[in-house]
Parts: sequence; C-alpha cells; structure tokens
Amino acid sequence: MDKFYLLLIGIFCGVNGLGIAYSHLLERWGIVDVAGMAGNILLAGITALSYYFCMRGMKAQSGHAFVRGVFISTFLKLLICASAVVVYVVLFREYVTKSTLILFFLLYILYTVLETASLMKIAKPEQR
Repeated sequence: MDKFYLLLIGIFCGVNGLGIAYSHLLERWGIVDVAGMAGNILLAGITALSYYFCMRGMKAQSGHAFVRGVFISTFLKLLICASAVVVYVVLFREYVTKSTLILFFLLYILYTVLETASLMKIAKPEQR
C-alpha cells in the first residue's frame, strides 16, 4: 500500500477522533458534528480518488496524460465538494451554520495540502 494512503487513513481517523472527543466544544461553536463527520468521510474519499488519478497520470508515458489526470482530479474534487455544500444547505436549511461550512472548507484545505505535498515529494527529482 502506498505511504500516502496510510497517512490519509491516519489523518482521517485523527480528525474523526478529535471530532468525537471534542464534540461538546464543536456543538458550542455551532458545528453540526454529523455534518462534520460526513464532510470528513467525503473529503477523504475524494482525496484518495484524486491522488489515484494524479498517480496514474504520472505513470503514463505522455505528459498530456499527467496534465489531464491533474485537471480531472481537481475538477472532480471541486465539483463534488460544491455539490455536497449545496445538498447540505438545501436539505438542512434550518440547521445550516457558518461554522459547519468553515469546518468543511478547513478540512478541504487540510486534505488538499496533504495530497499536494505527497505528490510534490514523488514528482521532485532526486538530489544527488
């Protein structure tokens, strides 16, 4: 198994563990904990899929395949995240809080930084 996926699973479990341990604090801040957990699951899954597309593009012989893989993964991640926010707002209109949306976008940034840093380590040529 790729080291990235182990790190992704570790961060996913850590975020869920913190969410469970500090659910009373999140509740006080107006964050809906179930929405936070669902967002964490969604973002971890999207990040795994996005990383897969990027890695597949890196292994391809054509530079176009790599660019296409990055574009597909970025667009897919953005589209799914935007759709999830819209669905959350439409279905739970009376329970929507700014804090929950901010948490979702902070998780988006966390997983994007993880993915980007991992891809940069792989793509960087070895220094001798």
